[in-house]
Amino acid sequence: MATLRTRIYESRNTYHDIFKMIRMDVERVSTLIFPLLGNLTSDTDKFWVGKINSSEGTFKIVRTNSSILPLRIFKGNFFSILIQGQVYSHENNARIEVKFRLFWSSKLFLLSILLFPFLFLISYIIKNDWISIIKLLPILFVFDILPLSLLKLQLDKSEIQILKLLGVQ
Repeated sequence: MATLRTRIYESRNTYHDIFKMIRMDVERVSTLIFPLLGNLTSDTDKFWVGKINSSEGTFKIVRTNSSILPLRIFKGNFFSILIQGQVYSHENNARIEVKFRLFWSSKLFLLSILLFPFLFLISYIIKNDWISIIKLLPILFVFDILPLSLLKLQLDKSEIQILKLLGVQ
């Protein structure tokens, strides 16, 4: 999985305090296969599900998804983003490296909706059909700019939520 964004945070909390906060807000699961395959997560009231390994200082978490598609979209959870973290002890504080990655199902979805309008655009350019190119511009906006804007919006929102989860100011 390609990394969309990598952040390094400094926390005033200790290594163990950070994992206590993560354990309180993350529903632990044995595997992340089901969120990867069906975009569904375990039934829980917590906002996150994932795997936590405090002995190695790592965590892999996913925002919980509702099985009902409109509810997920209304919550601003358009794409499945895997958040991987590594926590390091640094003097009395902790340093946290967080990587935001897109699941393969979301990658395929984005690739398909981004690629098809560009293929049409290339074919129209080859045919020198400028009227069709002008008609294609709104489609390019809807299928290219809008999904990328939603992805950026969700990444920004996820980053804010991770900061709250980890107790980083």
